[in-house]
Amino acid sequence: MEWTHTYPGLPSMVPAIRAFVRGLLGDTPRTDDAELVVCELATNSLRHTPSGGDGGKITVAVTVRAGYTRVAVSDPGTGGWQRLGMPDEIAEYGRGLLIVEAYADNFGHVVDDDGQTMWAEFIWRDL
Repeated sequence: MEWTHTYPGLPSMVPAIRAFVRGLLGDTPRTDDAELVVCELATNSLRHTPSGGDGGKITVAVTVRAGYTRVAVSDPGTGGWQRLGMPDEIAEYGRGLLIVEAYADNFGHVVDDDGQTMWAEFIWRDL
């Protein structure tokens, strides 16, 4: 199943996005990982794309199947992104995609006529 929700482009929406993901994943083994990663993706969208400006918005999609979830954040960005490498030890920013890469089993970036989507997948073994 897939659920989507569109949020105003405000940093104050990040806790609501985290709660949305947690509510859908419940007690699955990768809930904490997915919640952390969606927070990073949403924060990047708000900080680095027009979604964080006046009237901006982001859309979060969560797909859940047995042993699998995918979180995705879509925004009106142009699709230009790159890893910045390792930030220095005291830098306040620059670790978001490193966190995504460390916690997700797979992640990617798609650009289309409406903007861009960053997504991450999480897999676990159902018992």
